[in-house]
Amino acid sequence: MSSESQKGNERLREFYEKIYEDGEENYFSKFKQGVDASETNEVVLDMVPWSGKSVLDVGCGTGSLLREILSRGARRVTGVDYSEKAIEIARARTEGDKAEFVAGNIFDMPVERHDVVVSCGTMEHSDEPARFLEALSARCSADGWIVVTCPHFINVRGFVWMALAKLHDVPMSLTDLHFLHPWEIGTWCTDLGLQVDRFVTFDHARGNGADLVNDFDKRLTNALRDAGMDNSRVPEYLQYLGKLVEYLERASTVRLEGATAAYLIKRATSPANAP
Repeated sequence: MSSESQKGNERLREFYEKIYEDGEENYFSKFKQGVDASETNEVVLDMVPWSGKSVLDVGCGTGSLLREILSRGARRVTGVDYSEKAIEIARARTEGDKAEFVAGNIFDMPVERHDVVVSCGTMEHSDEPARFLEALSARCSADGWIVVTCPHFINVRGFVWMALAKLHDVPMSLTDLHFLHPWEIGTWCTDLGLQVDRFVTFDHARGNGADLVNDFDKRLTNALRDAGMDNSRVPEYLQYLGKLVEYLERASTVRLEGATAAYLIKRATSPANAP
């Protein structure tokens, strides 16, 4: 069975209930010492002007993004998540009467249009990502915006995962049902009469830097275990990755390099000249 179909949304509902019961900071690798270290909120908040807008957040979790949006003057916000525990936490943490939180599936909810429809880190968990985007579009006003985030794989982290997934059917996690790429998002937008107006990537340290090693220390070990594969040599592989990302961070002008290297070598005048 493909890693993209191991768990459908109904089975994931129970999985996420347990995550929020136990504390999301104890599960998601984006948390450092209990604090969300992802740049998602910062980037999304910079995407559109929020003042006076009605906003729908699909897959809102515990509502942290919507509280930030409210602080920027949104007229009203609605958060939807199929985890009842997440919605319970969101309600408890959000003050005022401008926010509404609903436990449920977006496909089963009435269509109400909003100025901005947001969904962060949710599309890759959907059974049918293209249909999910269509559901977001149906709830966005004609002159509104849709803001979507999902894992990006054109980086060191992505190259590793795509090789594992395509060659060995290793899941990135038990909740990610799909690996989504820019060309797929673009095609789905075209089919729906939408267009990508702005495209940015972020969390670079997790894609190519030191946070990549920390992420893999937990995620790769668990993923190989979940795939029924030997994970005893993960520490050895992490040593290699550590040296790779250290080099990439030091050689700041390097992006993606060629398949062969040529070295012009001479006597070093100082150790700093070494590659």
